[in-house]
Amino acid sequence: MKKIDRRSFLNDVCPAIAISMIGATFLESCSKGSDDEGINVSLNTDPANESLGFAVKDNVVEVDINHPAFAKLNSDRWMNITAQQMFLLKISESSYRAFTNSCPHQGVRNSWSYNQSENRFVCSRHGNSYPSDCTSSGTTGNVLECYTTSVTAQKLQITKP
Repeated sequence: MKKIDRRSFLNDVCPAIAISMIGATFLESCSKGSDDEGINVSLNTDPANESLGFAVKDNVVEVDINHPAFAKLNSDRWMNITAQQMFLLKISESSYRAFTNSCPHQGVRNSWSYNQSENRFVCSRHGNSYPSDCTSSGTTGNVLECYTTSVTAQKLQITKP
């Protein structure tokens, strides 16, 4: 039997164990995003289950705007809901806008901030920014896609195309 020192053993075995534990899901999550378009990602597809503060049925997302999960929306006036691939923006107590959270430049979904003084979403990946008026072009010449919204009895309904 061949003797092997500890360092060689760890160098040979640990990477294989780490890869097997992480699995293919980690590798799949590193995609650019273009192959992810059209996938309906949802943490909650049962309209009766409100434990997450939102429910999804077909292309409609209903948000309980008083749910603790959406406290950031009320305090910061905006929120990125990555599970539903969209931003919410509070315009007033009874008016909200919803946008895709996919950057028109490269499809980034989770590197956003909101500049309240300029009313613009800023993608920190490359510094591009996009107005929140649903009509004006951003720094790349594109407009963030807006979704239809309505508020009834403290429930915000967002209709995606």
